[in-house]
Order: sequence, then C-alpha cells, then structure tokens
Amino acid sequence: MNRKIVEYLKMNEVEYKERFSLAKLSSVRIGGEAEILAFPDNLRKLVSLVTFLEKTKIKHKITGRMTNILFSDDKYNGVIIRTDRISDYQIDNCVLSVSCGSSIPYLASVLCKRGLSGFEKIAGIPGSVAGAIIGNAGAFGMDISSCLTTVTFFDYDTGEVITLDRKNLEFSYRTSAFKKMKTAVLSASFLLTPSDCLSVKAEMDKYKKIRKDTQPVGIPSLGSSFKRPGESIFAAKLIDECGLKGHIIGGAQISDKHAGFIVNIGNATANDYINLSEYVKKCVYDRFGILLENEVEFVK
Repeated sequence: MNRKIVEYLKMNEVEYKERFSLAKLSSVRIGGEAEILAFPDNLRKLVSLVTFLEKTKIKHKITGRMTNILFSDDKYNGVIIRTDRISDYQIDNCVLSVSCGSSIPYLASVLCKRGLSGFEKIAGIPGSVAGAIIGNAGAFGMDISSCLTTVTFFDYDTGEVITLDRKNLEFSYRTSAFKKMKTAVLSASFLLTPSDCLSVKAEMDKYKKIRKDTQPVGIPSLGSSFKRPGESIFAAKLIDECGLKGHIIGGAQISDKHAGFIVNIGNATANDYINLSEYVKKCVYDRFGILLENEVEFVK
C-alpha cells in the first residue's frame, strides 16, 4: 500500500510525509503516527486523491487543523489528508466564498478589515471552514450555519461535485447532513452584513476577552469536550457540580478554569483523554441521569 500511494502522490505533485507524528499537528498534542500524511494544495488535487484512495480501498481521513479530532495513540495505517493549504477566498460585496481549509480566525480578521459582520462570535474557533461546517461549530449562541448560504462538496458514492443551499443540509446543534454522508466538503459561501471595521473589531475583542477570562486558552485542548445536553442545560455546569474541575487521569485534566474542557497538562495520551471523558460521563449520569455526548471526534 505504501509504495502505491507514494507513487501516486509523487506523480500528482502532492507533498507528503511518511511515518509522521499526528501529535505534532493536533491542538491537544496527542496522536500516534500516520503512515502517510498528505498535503494537497488545491481542490482538484484533493478530489483526485480522495477518488484514488476510494478506488484502491486505502484507509484515509480528511482533516483540517485537527482542533476537534482525537487520534488514537496507535499508528494510523492509512493516509491522513490535511487541507490547511487549500485556503483561498474571495469577497464580492457581502458574499464570502472560501475553500475548505481556510482558518476561521484568519477569515474573521479579514472580514473585520473589510467592515463585514457575521464572524465576530465564532472568531475564536481555531478550526477550518470544512470542519466547522460539518459539525456546525458555534460559540456564544451563534452557529457557523447562521450566515452560511451554500456548500460545495464531493460525493464519494456518485463521484460528483455538488452544491447545495444551507436549507437542504439539515443543520442543527453541532451537526449537519454531512455527519451522515460520505463526502469531502470543498468550499462554501457566506452572506455577511455591511458594518464598519471599528464596530466589528469591538465585538471580536469582547468575545475574545470572554474566552480568555473563562476558558483555558493557551493550554493544549480540543475545545469543548461535550455537547450541551439540553437547550438550557450546560455540560460544564453539570461537570462542575460533580466536583470534577481539576480531576486528572494520566496527563489529561478537567480544566480548573472551565469544566467543559479536557486539557493536556503534560504527555497525555489518547487513552488518558478517553478514560477521563468516560469517567466524567459516568459521574454526570450517576448524579443527574443525563448522558453527555462527546463533541470531540475519536479516530483510530
């Protein structure tokens, strides 16, 4: 398998690395070794690579900036496709058209300079556009789908590139139709609201300060570890009421600043993270009868 995929990557001018530690790229600094890590730098190469891997039945996983994915400590016997080099964008009046690997914080700063409002609340989400769309990422009561208009994706089953309106993609709290589909999100369009740079920056700064004051910014994590179990029920509050703030298993800890975050306080493994996550879920269920659902995706 290794020889076959390496030959393909060389022939199609896709940069790659062999036997690469995923912990080096993960925002929580956890993860085993990937047999191949590939870096397509445009959408054509991404679609071609996925098509080849599907046809040859080679295990693969598309990732953005690895801010919401926990990789196993074991070797990933396949190809990890990283899309962060596919990050071009265009702004036409109030419409932002952007490729899958673009950084949410970077786009927020670009929109701020253009005096366009819409990304202020999600500016602190460290992931990429595609990952945020798939999981309908959000913050401070706003989801990324709020200003989304269309999504273009590659359908593995039909081999077609398809564009659909937001209303046809089943967006709801931390999920979308993409969770059930075998696809690669390629690009998206957003409709922004005209404003001015100072007003947009003031809003961004406000939410940035809230994050800094209430969340473990600067400590390796994967963001919120658990979904909100109800409209006005917050996972962090339930965890805190179980007395779990600061609880440690191995190198993983329930943040003592925000109970909804599991952080890496030094040499944590994926098993540490998972074991702590399961312990939290058990404690919350035993006390409140509520089963928390992971917001982080686990990949073996």
